[in-house]
Amino acid sequence: MGVREAVTGLLFDFDGTIADTAQIWRQVTRRCFAARGFELDDRTLSRVLVSEWREVLPALSDADAVALENELVGSIHSAYLECPPTRGFEHFVEQFSDIPKAIVTSSYRERLVVPYLRRHGLNHHFSVVVGSEDTTYLKPSPEPILLALRLLNASPRGAWMIGDSPADVMAARSAGIRSAGFGDPTIGGDIVANSFQALARLLGAVGAEDEHRTQ
Repeated sequence: MGVREAVTGLLFDFDGTIADTAQIWRQVTRRCFAARGFELDDRTLSRVLVSEWREVLPALSDADAVALENELVGSIHSAYLECPPTRGFEHFVEQFSDIPKAIVTSSYRERLVVPYLRRHGLNHHFSVVVGSEDTTYLKPSPEPILLALRLLNASPRGAWMIGDSPADVMAARSAGIRSAGFGDPTIGGDIVANSFQALARLLGAVGAEDEHRTQ
C-alpha cells in the first residue's frame, strides 16, 4: 500500500491555503465594517473573519449583515481573483491527480471561490466545493467536512483536511479525519508543513508508515 492507497481523499481550505488572500480579507472587511459604524480592533477582526458575524457583533442587524456581505464581495472580487495560487500548489495537486479532492471553505463558493478556480485554470482538480452558503454551521463545526465527504462519496478513513487555521484542524478532528496544518506550526494537526513540497513528502511518509502497520 502506497500513499495513494493510504490517502483516499484530500480536502483543502481555500483562503490562506490555496491562495494567500488573508491580507485582502482583513483590509476590505475592516473598511466595510467601519463604513457601517463598526470599528474592529485586530482581535475582533480576526473573530469576524472566521465566525458568524452576529456571534461577534450582536448589535449587527440583519439588514446591515446582508448589505455588508454584498459590499464585501463587491469590494474584494477583483483583487481576490488576481491573487496567485500558493507556491507549489499546482504541482502538488498534479502529484495527487488520481485522488478525489474537495475544497471546504468559509468563503463564498459561487461568488468568489469558483470564479477564482476558473480564472486560474484549477477547477478541473476539484469535483466538490463546499462554501459558506452550503451549511448551517462553518468550521470548526464538522458539518462542512462531512458534507464534502458525502459529496465525494469518500470514507473518513484515509481522508485529510489541509488548512492554515485551528478551525480546520478542529473541524477535521470532529469529523473523524486526519489534518495537515499548513504554514503556521502552532495550529497543530496530525502533520504540519510549511510548503506544499514538504506536505507531499510528509503524506508520502504517512503512506509508508500505514503500509508498514498493515504488514
